Amino acid sequence: MSNFFPIFIDIKGKKCVVVGGGTVAERKIKKLLKYGADITVISPDITHNIQKLVEKGKIEYLRKNYSKNDIKNAFLVIAATSDSKINTQILKNAQFLVNSVEKKEIVKKTNNIEFIVPAIFEKGHLKIAVSTEFPALSRTIKEELQYNYGKEFALYLKFLKTLRKEIKDKIKDSKKRQKLFKKIASKQIVSILRQYGFKRAKEEIDRIINEV
Repeated sequence: MSNFFPIFIDIKGKKCVVVGGGTVAERKIKKLLKYGADITVISPDITHNIQKLVEKGKIEYLRKNYSKNDIKNAFLVIAATSDSKINTQILKNAQFLVNSVEKKEIVKKTNNIEFIVPAIFEKGHLKIAVSTEFPALSRTIKEELQYNYGKEFALYLKFLKTLRKEIKDKIKDSKKRQKLFKKIASKQIVSILRQYGFKRAKEEIDRIINEV
């Protein structure tokens, strides 16, 4: 995946169009909803679970075949139909970020900006994205990360978010501030966190701060 630039995009409240109403589209929709996207689904038919989301008012649904105007002014587009010709047409029409279920060989023939969806692991403020040439391996690595970075890291990051602001208010010298940030986010702290838990790591961080 060396040709792909890994990015995190804020899609909250942004218009995201999903063309397709099957199980693949359903999976994509659920992921987009998790990040607050404003979703419109274009498809003659949809799954039972997508229908439930429509009934709850979580997404907009247009029961129709795809046309170029459907993706006008969209921030992001998902081409997830079972028809390769339609998916390819969407790729050609899109002038922005687009994700397609089509093979990369087809995608390369278009001029739009295609993006991939990696395996994502989340724990509180911690987000880790994994991408390989083999999706099943990406999922395996993600599962290992879930084991190595548990709830203690979520507590740690939540604590650091508040602490960072306090340090910025307290220490005006940027060099001293950066030096302190490195200490409280060092390998030593991570090791303590992993072996002894958040409480012990917090004690060590408090000790470091008191020495400043």
